[in-house]
Amino acid sequence: MSNSVELNAVARAGTGKHIAILMLCMAVLGEMCLAADFYGFAAVLTLVSQDLALSASQAGLVQGAFGISFGLGMLYWAPRGRGMTAKRLYLIGLTGSGILMLVQMNANSFLELVVLRLIIGFFDSAVFIGSVKIVMQWFTRERQGLVMGVILGAYSLAITLDFAFGLPYAMSTSWREFFFVLGVLTLAVGVLGQFLVRPGPFSAPHDTAKHGRKVFVEVFRSKWVWVGLLGIFGALFSVAACATWMIPSFIETQNLDPSLAPAIGTIMGLAQVAFLILGGYLSDKLTRISTLLIGVVLTLLAALLCVATTVWPMSFNMLVVVALISGVGVFSGGAIFSLVGEKYGTDLGPSAAGYAEMGGVFATFVAPALMGAILSMTHSFSLAFWSFVIVEAGVLVALLAMTRTERRMAAA
Repeated sequence: MSNSVELNAVARAGTGKHIAILMLCMAVLGEMCLAADFYGFAAVLTLVSQDLALSASQAGLVQGAFGISFGLGMLYWAPRGRGMTAKRLYLIGLTGSGILMLVQMNANSFLELVVLRLIIGFFDSAVFIGSVKIVMQWFTRERQGLVMGVILGAYSLAITLDFAFGLPYAMSTSWREFFFVLGVLTLAVGVLGQFLVRPGPFSAPHDTAKHGRKVFVEVFRSKWVWVGLLGIFGALFSVAACATWMIPSFIETQNLDPSLAPAIGTIMGLAQVAFLILGGYLSDKLTRISTLLIGVVLTLLAALLCVATTVWPMSFNMLVVVALISGVGVFSGGAIFSLVGEKYGTDLGPSAAGYAEMGGVFATFVAPALMGAILSMTHSFSLAFWSFVIVEAGVLVALLAMTRTERRMAAA
């Protein structure tokens, strides 16, 4: 009898592990759709700008518009998502954004693009909350750093695919056809999620959860959501700055052949994936705070290197090295979200992560819009990338101040 019970327990454990891997795959697919929709425009920015006669500042605003509504969506979905399953959040987010991506392929003006990307961003924010909920319900805290690194790595992988396959496809057909493909794929993952996504063993009961304003107050009572918000701001400012303006800068300042742009974008994205997974792994071995600060320092150095590319002539091989190093901006991504999850627990963790992600959302608007505005006024990529350096330096100083007590305790 005891042998039978033990065998059943082993079988259940094995089944649970396989289901957890399946849930991780669904979270990966959800994040890839979110990122592909987000940065699909950045990949074909030059093509759309030429077709619709967009200025640099207008193109930056179109790319950044997604970030505005994504942030507002976080304010909406973070508290309401507490009482919703990940499956429902995926249904709303993926099917809504998928349908709107199909509509976006028919946009014919700057205003239409801005409006559609504002609405798409709102729906896609539900996907992020759903993905974080899957991670925190299916994986223990000891594994969440690596798992979040994988999830965020999928985000960067999708950006890579936008440049590696989406841009060449758009160049051979049209940017409208590219948006059509993204819409269909997003819808397909949304439908698939309705059959596969389920609550995990670490689910918190919804009937005891705080909702609405109580969630907001409870989360922002602690400083850790601010630490996470600031850390994600710095990380995604780096992603948005490089994904939007690095290739145009290489083309103008280094005379890069435009046909090589997909290769540079692919290298940049793959580097982000590698750094995210490495950073997530190290955050489970080191302290979350030390991994976070290491990542910010490395991002500041990468920003300075971007400035250097606008000043001194470089070979193509050196530009490849710069593209690789630029991926370090997301090194601390896994550490940030696992730190937030660790401080708030399974119940408040997804909501806190959603609020923290608003920092990244704000960055995805500020980076392309700010640098685009500087370019329009000065026509200087050097000055535009100096704004990148100043922002990252400010993030580093602020995080050092906010974590001073914890660093002193760790050193004692």
